[in-house]
Amino acid sequence: MAGYNEVLAALREYRNELEERVQTEIESQFEEGSTILNAFSARGGVSAFATPLSNVHASGVGIRIKAGKPVRDNFVLKVYVFDKLDLGANTPSITRSFQGIEVDVEALPIQLALSKTKAKAATTVEEHRSKQRPIVGGVSIAPLNESFVGTLGCFLQRTVSGSKQVFVLSNNHVLADTNRLAIGTAVVQPGPEVAPTSPNDVFAALSAFIPIQFPATRIDPVVNVFDAAIAVVADEKLIRKGEMLGIGRYEPKVAAAVPGMRVIKSGRTTGVTTGIVTATRVNGVQVNYGTRTSPRIATFNDTVEIVSEDETKPFSMPGDSGSVILDADTGRPVALLFAGDGRTTTACDFGGVCRQFQAFPV
Repeated sequence: MAGYNEVLAALREYRNELEERVQTEIESQFEEGSTILNAFSARGGVSAFATPLSNVHASGVGIRIKAGKPVRDNFVLKVYVFDKLDLGANTPSITRSFQGIEVDVEALPIQLALSKTKAKAATTVEEHRSKQRPIVGGVSIAPLNESFVGTLGCFLQRTVSGSKQVFVLSNNHVLADTNRLAIGTAVVQPGPEVAPTSPNDVFAALSAFIPIQFPATRIDPVVNVFDAAIAVVADEKLIRKGEMLGIGRYEPKVAAAVPGMRVIKSGRTTGVTTGIVTATRVNGVQVNYGTRTSPRIATFNDTVEIVSEDETKPFSMPGDSGSVILDADTGRPVALLFAGDGRTTTACDFGGVCRQFQAFPV
């Protein structure tokens, strides 16, 4: 059985070979006619902007999923498909192993960016939706005068013009409404839960965001790594650093997610939940920032994939976007939650986010 570092070392070469095989399959399917492609498309396997998609769309390093459950010490190369029904002869690119390392195939549908209107993000975790003073991580936030909600992940600090400033960390699609809102837009806590947002609840202002890129055409692929934004805190007396609602104090030191790691998060919708990291370094994840009828798909690389430790409830739901995910054993931040499908949660690397903003957790 391969170790984590051994699998990681083989990932790049495996991806190159997989890409070549997949391209050959696509060309072969077009030559054979549209029967296979039409059957696949009828089940919703075609993304909003791609070619009729090989079915294989993402890969990474992870742990095996057996009978729906993660096997924490069984490290494998991960391959993600939209549809596992017709692998067999129609997908010869997927082999059982590569250079002696096991390959595990998992279905991963198009992910949904997880900030939502208050009506669609209903929850029974009332405490996380209510007004909290001091403000801590894991609570409802939104831009002033907007109708959607997300989650405050944690606070970051960086030096600006010689002085230290504290910032809210959440997603671009929470704080900036996916590139739409202007720098300086006011941020409130709580979001529009039972009433419209109030100027009396303003505590921060949008300071910066990492733009999310979308393809202009079907043959113009662009890749994202982060869905993240920060907002400068107006008055530090309104907040409490280093704490998350329902979790309490955490260790404000950056750590890296590793497949098999137990994690915990505090979010606006589902509150405190625990999960298992099933994969890291995942490239090719498709995320929908629109609706089912009017999709707006972005591709993400270097993501972290997580499933709930409790089979009876999901790790995240709409409204949990922006939650910071912690290593359950050390309490250190490892990932920033931004999308999911009801079973799998997709997050970006926390350390990478901090480097982008030249900031550190506090």
